[in-house]
Amino acid sequence: MRRWYWIKENESVVTDPARASRPIRDRQPAVRGLRNVFLDERDGPLPALLVALTALAGIVDAVSILRLGRVFVAAMIGNLVFLGLAAAGAKGFAVGTLALAVGGFVVGVLIGGHACRAARSHRGRALRKVLGLKLWLASAATLIAILAGPRFSIGARDTMVVLLAMTMGTQLAAIRYLKVPDLVTVAVTLTITGALTERGSGWNDPKVLRCLLALVALAVGALCGGLLVLNLGVAAALSFGLGGLLAVAVAAHLVSRTSANWSVPR
Repeated sequence: MRRWYWIKENESVVTDPARASRPIRDRQPAVRGLRNVFLDERDGPLPALLVALTALAGIVDAVSILRLGRVFVAAMIGNLVFLGLAAAGAKGFAVGTLALAVGGFVVGVLIGGHACRAARSHRGRALRKVLGLKLWLASAATLIAILAGPRFSIGARDTMVVLLAMTMGTQLAAIRYLKVPDLVTVAVTLTITGALTERGSGWNDPKVLRCLLALVALAVGALCGGLLVLNLGVAAALSFGLGGLLAVAVAAHLVSRTSANWSVPR
């Protein structure tokens, strides 16, 4: 008995099995490429975790820019530019707060680097340790925001800047250690460049999709952080980010138990 494969193609019936299954096969590279954005053989589940951390970076920078003295706690290049402008005599830049952000970030990098080296050559454990540090620092910043209320003092503001900058410093130290291509969580200039230079291999390429997803994640994080700060306050935005960070930390703890090939440092 002859099987019929029904496909509407130019208003005619196609009876060739090879032609009928072609749309399904055509979708397979796209599905495979999207899956490899989050989970691949080289890096295991690390890409998915880093995409989430990219969104969290957008949240904390939105908080710091809108309510903590118009400084960056994740994208340090912005603070360095602002410090240069202030040194040139430009007005409107809080030099002290900018310096605190840069200093906190440097301390965080040093602490995060030490935590990664203590992970005994396991990328999953390194990320777990760094996220544990981030949880303590972010929890302290969130608690200060809650206790200080909507009109916090300069001391409370500067303390939150230092703590949040330290969290991002530890994160960037982990990114350096993990060496997951195209996911540096805050260096969007490099990410944009990667998306444009790799697009010749096709939009289904995991490298291109990963770059684009990282950019979207950062923008969505900044959008969520901005909406929360403007409508509910700093404490709400930091609490939301802390909840997301806790979820990522739990996931990192679970995957750190494996000894799969992706866990070996690159």
